[in-house]
Amino acid sequence: MMLTKKWITAVLLGLMVTVLFTGCRDSAPEMGERKKVTEAQVKAFQAQKEQKMVDIYVPIKEQYETSGHSESLKTLREYQGTIEPRCYSCMSAEYFLAPPEQKPEPAAISHSITCAVCHEMTLSEFKLRLEPLETCTTCHNNGGDIVAGQQVHHPQKEMFLGYGAIGVPNTPDTKYSSGLTCIECHMPNEAHTFKGKTPADALKEHTESICVMCHADRSEEQFAKEVAKMQSQIEKSCDSIEKSLKLSEQKMRTFGQQGRDVTKAWEVYNVVYTNLSFVVSDGSKGIHNFGYATKITEYTEKRNRELEELLK
Repeated sequence: MMLTKKWITAVLLGLMVTVLFTGCRDSAPEMGERKKVTEAQVKAFQAQKEQKMVDIYVPIKEQYETSGHSESLKTLREYQGTIEPRCYSCMSAEYFLAPPEQKPEPAAISHSITCAVCHEMTLSEFKLRLEPLETCTTCHNNGGDIVAGQQVHHPQKEMFLGYGAIGVPNTPDTKYSSGLTCIECHMPNEAHTFKGKTPADALKEHTESICVMCHADRSEEQFAKEVAKMQSQIEKSCDSIEKSLKLSEQKMRTFGQQGRDVTKAWEVYNVVYTNLSFVVSDGSKGIHNFGYATKITEYTEKRNRELEELLK
């Protein structure tokens, strides 16, 4: 009886050892595959880095160097229009950070927007100077009231919060109403490239867009189609209004030279011009606030038809 127990114990131990070694042998290919995947990921990352398609694994300094902030001063100096001293407040760290009475002369400025514009730079932390939304919209706004006849200047704040367009009721974006700010879309994973990744971009790169990060129940393909449709709608409306507006301007000048009263036409023209400028200058083709952008274009199309009637 004793021998039988020993024999059984030995058999059981043998089986356990066999299973254990078999498991190790079976897991070896899996470990190898994992290693291959890791190597593939590294190669993909290196390729992205070379193409400056950076992500959170790239040092912040390198991310910043691919952003518009790093070349803001160059962009301003290459601008063909009128450059006022206050323009440097949002295009140069030196001008932004200097006290009001000690602003440097434009010729002496040498730095674009740097980390210190947004962050308090200390030895222990780099906290934001202001709340996230205010940090971005301090510069990304029209810089004053929107007035008929004037061109609107990068009104991202006004578009996102849904105010400022002439004759259009205030309509805050649903993302803003939900408590989101600029950074959720433009700084996913705290990426300092400030470039929001669209669903179309994600499909090309086989990655994940900022839309799907929040709306996990939807596919990239669905979002890509929806975003393309939204932007196409706004872009077509703006193109149509712009073409008509150019013809109307020519007519008004001709009629004016002929002695016709075009005062009312100019009043309507100024509203159409400024509202069109509002949507175009925002730069998102409606994505910052599709509801408001749609209301602006619809109202502006209506006023543009009124202008066309006045010039018949």
